[in-house]
Amino acid sequence: MATKSFKIGEYAIGGIIKVNVDLTTITIQALDYYSKAVVSENTYDLEDESYWSINDYLNELTSSYHAEKVMEYIEKTSNIKHQIFRNY
Repeated sequence: MATKSFKIGEYAIGGIIKVNVDLTTITIQALDYYSKAVVSENTYDLEDESYWSINDYLNELTSSYHAEKVMEYIEKTSNIKHQIFRNY
C-alpha cells in the first residue's frame, strides 16, 4: 500500500489531495488544508475504465497541471493501464 499527500493549496478543493494505492483499489481524498477533514472522497477499482474516471475526478478537484502530477504518481505506484482512448 502506498500513500502520498499533495499539498496544493488554493488550486485544489480543500487544499490537499491524498492518494492511497492498494493492489486492487485507489482511493482519492480531498482534505481541508488546516483541519485535515475529508471534503470529498472517491474509491476506484482497477478496471479498464478506471484511468479516465480517476483523471476526470482529479480534474474536478484541481487544475490540469496538478491532476497530471497526481496521475503520474498513481501510474508509477499501481498497475493501472494508461489508455489513449476511452472504450465506448
